[in-house]
Amino acid sequence: MMRGVFLSLCLLGLSSATETKILSSLVQQWQQKAIPEVCIALHCGLQSGACILDSTCFQTLQCMQDCSGKPDEAQCQFECEMTIGFGNTVFENLIRCMAENDCFPEVPPDGLCLASAEDALQDITSIEDVAGDWWVVRGVNCGQDDVWSGAYDWYPCQHARYVVINDGWVNNTTYCGGRDSECTTDTIVTIPHATLPSPGLIRLDYDDAPLLPQVEKWHIMSLPEENFMFVIWCGENPALHYNGAFVLSRTRTQENMSEQTEAEFRRVAEKFGIDYDAMCLTDNTSCKD
Repeated sequence: MMRGVFLSLCLLGLSSATETKILSSLVQQWQQKAIPEVCIALHCGLQSGACILDSTCFQTLQCMQDCSGKPDEAQCQFECEMTIGFGNTVFENLIRCMAENDCFPEVPPDGLCLASAEDALQDITSIEDVAGDWWVVRGVNCGQDDVWSGAYDWYPCQHARYVVINDGWVNNTTYCGGRDSECTTDTIVTIPHATLPSPGLIRLDYDDAPLLPQVEKWHIMSLPEENFMFVIWCGENPALHYNGAFVLSRTRTQENMSEQTEAEFRRVAEKFGIDYDAMCLTDNTSCKD
């Protein structure tokens, strides 16, 4: 899931390090939103210059530039980062330098954080209560408008596995780029650490994301039967607050959901201003384990 992560902002202002055509184009794309060139020139000139000289980092920038103007621009750029730039030290050094020196402009949140700790189920007192496999089968943040633009809940094959590794809980998550159950990238893997700071609230702390700290909070809103769960989640990193909500299934689809469970999910959705029928559906039948 993921979550997370308006990484296209890392490109802003790189023209201060070089006058190449691609970087000038990137700055033009964002000049109406922020002007971080001075900040990067003062604090991250070495990192931005190194990115231009590194083939993988520069390829990531090119990929992200090619996303400009597409209806799913944010999602497209995120996929560039996660498939080309992921694990590239030079790229990560650049965006972390920008974060450390407050070079990211302020942007509106992607979606709304619809729940708080007090709203979560109070009888979920251990991650063991929801351990195992969960598939995203219905979501809120589907890229449907300017409020919910990231489409984080519509990534295909989102498969969360709450398991213990080295004496600690993690959410071993796999998914792919794309939407509407169609993958457009290879499988992406991320494994945030999971804790339960209060009943019904799972906190995910990432250490494998390029821009840290990255934290997501899963508010478990309903668990009417063992095979289905309704979660409202809220995430943030130094560049962006991003949010969503989804229905999770132990199996790959929402088939076999009882009428009683669906009625409960509709009740929860209505309470928090969610149109249950408008939530995007995902069929994970063809996804790898």
